[in-house]
Amino acid sequence: MKHQVKNTLRELAGHFSLKVKFVSYFKADVHGQLLPRERRILINAHQPRVEHVFTLLHEIGHFVVHHLNPQRDYSPWYLRKNWHSERLTAICFKLRRHLRFMFHRTAGREWEADMWALCAFIVLARQLKCRADLMSFLDRHPEKIPTFLLVAGAVAYTDVKNGLLHFPKKTLRPFKSA
Repeated sequence: MKHQVKNTLRELAGHFSLKVKFVSYFKADVHGQLLPRERRILINAHQPRVEHVFTLLHEIGHFVVHHLNPQRDYSPWYLRKNWHSERLTAICFKLRRHLRFMFHRTAGREWEADMWALCAFIVLARQLKCRADLMSFLDRHPEKIPTFLLVAGAVAYTDVKNGLLHFPKKTLRPFKSA
């Protein structure tokens, strides 16, 4: 891991007033832990350095998504609306319950933190030229590739959307005849 990447990650954690500590007493299957009340992130020092990057981003993701915004409603407006049809209202209620179950259980929280971490990792790889670290992580964790592809698509969509917003409007209009 480059010093620039390490310093950027520490600055990111510092932005949220989180302290990072590498510890050696974790078991091999534990990569890291967030202690939100103490505002500390513990990282397993025995893991490879490429794991440190993802683990740190993952724990920051937990802090940002679950501790800074603890009460969130995951259901869209049309699932919360009281419809005139009782049948439609019942279907929306069941869908809303399913979404709430899916995202409030532990697996949903881990998936959200993974998505946040992969998104941050993509931005980091692009800005700090550490694409090899990202590819190395994905080689070690092929189970994360579907989530990575989902996040990469979202990042690409956002880039295109932002690019069009900053694109000169004259070039988007058809040419006027003289």
